[in-house]
Amino acid sequence: MPPFLFASDELVTRAWIAQISGFTTGMVGERLPRDVSTWSGSGFVTVAVAGGDTVPEFRFESPVMDVRTWATSPGTDEPPWNQARNLALAIQAATYRLEPWFVPLDAASENAVVKTAYVLGKPRRAYGDFGDFAVYAMNLALHWVPVAKSTP
Repeated sequence: MPPFLFASDELVTRAWIAQISGFTTGMVGERLPRDVSTWSGSGFVTVAVAGGDTVPEFRFESPVMDVRTWATSPGTDEPPWNQARNLALAIQAATYRLEPWFVPLDAASENAVVKTAYVLGKPRRAYGDFGDFAVYAMNLALHWVPVAKSTP
């Protein structure tokens, strides 16, 4: 019997973002792919846990995720700030959905339901040594619970 693989905050956040219209699983990860050509046309989103809580009596996860949207135009010196901002605003707009989202997780032994999601503060430009990349950062709060995978 294979080991049980728990859903994680990163896995749930990646899968939740990949369900947003205009996003795919190939556009979301925990690290920026080194091969820029694989995402330069679409942009990319990185996720990492920045804080949050867990209810100790049962698994109700409330992470705050550091979400960064990345865009680049290879061969130019001007980072495409509008593209990075539009990715961030699309994620923010997805949080306006009031009903829970079922989130299938291929890489875990369980699925998840995101009960609520909201952005803390506003998406903002991230400055630093990002080269020709445009980067927007935001803090995304998710409230999710694991759910069993149905068996045939």
